[in-house]
Amino acid sequence: MHARLLMGALVLGAAPALHAQAPNVRVSGRMQAQYRLSSGDSSGNFNPALVSNGFEIRRLRIQTDVRFGDNMLAVIQPSFEMGGIRMRDAYLRVGLTPQIGVTIGQEKSPFQRYELTSSNTLPSVERGVRILRLSGREGLNDLLATNGYASHDLGAFMDWTGPENRFSIKLGVQNGSRESTADVNSAKSFFGRATATLTTNAADQPMLQVGVSLAARDRAICSTCTGTIAYYADSSKTTTAFGLDLEWGGFRPGFHVIADFATGDNVPAANRVASGRNTANLRTAADSALRTFMGFSLIGAYRVNTAGADTRLVKFFEPALRVDYLDPDTDTGDNEGVLITPALSIYFGNTVVLRAGFDFYSYRDATGTSRSAKEIKFSWQANF
Repeated sequence: MHARLLMGALVLGAAPALHAQAPNVRVSGRMQAQYRLSSGDSSGNFNPALVSNGFEIRRLRIQTDVRFGDNMLAVIQPSFEMGGIRMRDAYLRVGLTPQIGVTIGQEKSPFQRYELTSSNTLPSVERGVRILRLSGREGLNDLLATNGYASHDLGAFMDWTGPENRFSIKLGVQNGSRESTADVNSAKSFFGRATATLTTNAADQPMLQVGVSLAARDRAICSTCTGTIAYYADSSKTTTAFGLDLEWGGFRPGFHVIADFATGDNVPAANRVASGRNTANLRTAADSALRTFMGFSLIGAYRVNTAGADTRLVKFFEPALRVDYLDPDTDTGDNEGVLITPALSIYFGNTVVLRAGFDFYSYRDATGTSRSAKEIKFSWQANF
């Protein structure tokens, strides 16, 4: 009898703890449809014979957030756009203390503030240079992602957040072979990022935030560089990049500015070896395969709430202007590219958005002649 009473007491005592660890599941998602129309000067980079316009599903993603108690979070985000299936986020974060956490899985490398900004809320339609019929040219975000400094990879990170969320540090290691790709060599890539909120507004919301990022990405050396690509398992070359960024304001009424600067090692497009999403690897470990890049991205927006009843059609609108400059090889002249994008976002509610943008990209071709390419984009999106 006493044993039964003791067992009952233990079960009742454990019930709150078991309940606290029960998974709490939240499902969200996004759908972004686009129409694009491009034009430009004929060159080796711009082919006027290709398709000039069309509709596409730019993003179609379902995200599941699973919380176990107060300090464990699993995130799964597959992507289904245009008939393809990809795994984007797939990670588990465990909070060891209120300030320290460990994450293992696939997530974005902590580099470039604009890359880390969700596509749900981008003031511009795209992060980089994406123009129909234009190839072989990059903006800052494109170069960072292709070189493996930004976007998704598999690995593990430790993060620390200071009092009142004013400071944070994230340090970790990733494969270097990028999204959903098994590592092809024994070397690893290392990343570090620190951010700080320097000023807040009257509501204690961040006003001025700054960040610094460091990346050391291992480049696999191919043993077979044509046809079916293969790599030496114990051979690699490490390249580095450094980034500074700031953000003024936020996704709320008033001015909002996001700025990124980055410099470091770039593998020129002609020297890149890629197998799937594992891009910008090397044919040789020689330093002559590398160049030094430098670029910045600056986007400013101003959000305005509309007046009227809660049932009004347009809740707010947001004009924006983005300037992106990239020099992929600072030792060689006449190879820079400049992207200028005026854009307008119209919000039909907080999560249904019509975005229109005009990308004007200027560059020099292989002969040193000034060229340009242009594209108008319309993006209709819903986030839920």
